Amino acid sequence: MDRVKHKRETGQLAEMPTEPNDVEIVEVVGMDDDALSPTATGDGVDPSSDARRARDEAEDRLLRLRADFDNFRKRTERERAEINRYATASLVERLLPVLDNLERALSSVRPGVSADSLAEGVALTQRQLVEELRREGLRPVETVGRQFDPAVHEAVAAETGAEAPPNTVVQELQRGYYFGDRLLRPAMVRVTVDAPDPGGSGESGDADG
Repeated sequence: MDRVKHKRETGQLAEMPTEPNDVEIVEVVGMDDDALSPTATGDGVDPSSDARRARDEAEDRLLRLRADFDNFRKRTERERAEINRYATASLVERLLPVLDNLERALSSVRPGVSADSLAEGVALTQRQLVEELRREGLRPVETVGRQFDPAVHEAVAAETGAEAPPNTVVQELQRGYYFGDRLLRPAMVRVTVDAPDPGGSGESGDADG
């Protein structure tokens, strides 16, 4: 070790072979700790930069999804409107023959034409109209002979002394209709009711007197 020290002092350390147990210390000049940091060399990754990039990508995907959904909704609304419009046009087209028959029936109302012929023409037109509406899902509410049902019947008249049991529909005054499973309007009907008790009426009258 004295020889190493002596050579350091004289500047001849680089030329002196060292023994196996001797340690040579070499100082590297011109490089500091900052030069070896990951961000300085470019080999490392800035965590904050990755987080910002991931957030920006997620926001971009969300905006794209919102735009796609909005376009899909608008397209669906347009298609539904077109379907409804064409479905209505198809029904109107099928009702044109009914309109033609009504016009013929009206034009036949003149002297010399029998009422029977007119009635026959109107009945034919009515059957055509009912058939076309039935194809669209229209069906009548059943009434006469049925038990009164306030959900589909509207009682506008009452009848006593009938052979039918009380609360039975005995006459249809205006037909009601379903459209599919939905009630469009209730049927106006006449319904049987119990006859008033004469004895009870008399007692009530006596009490009033």
